Amino acid sequence: MADTEIKAKIKNLICSTLGVEADALEYDTALFGDDSIGLDSVDSLEIIAFVDEEYGVDMTGVGKEHFLNIDSIADYIESHK
Repeated sequence: MADTEIKAKIKNLICSTLGVEADALEYDTALFGDDSIGLDSVDSLEIIAFVDEEYGVDMTGVGKEHFLNIDSIADYIESHK
């Protein structure tokens, strides 16, 4: 299970940079696709850039299963840093 600090930083990025309301975003909220908060491929690039800069983990070309929600992004970071 990924570090809560990592999850909080990802949530902060999504809220501050991508304009998602904090109240609408939990760590297990779907980020992309149907029944999600509606992020798109441009938003995923912001997340990829943040993860690379903040943690030195390259997520370019990583499968979409690692972008399902904040939990899955944080788990990927934990397992690759």
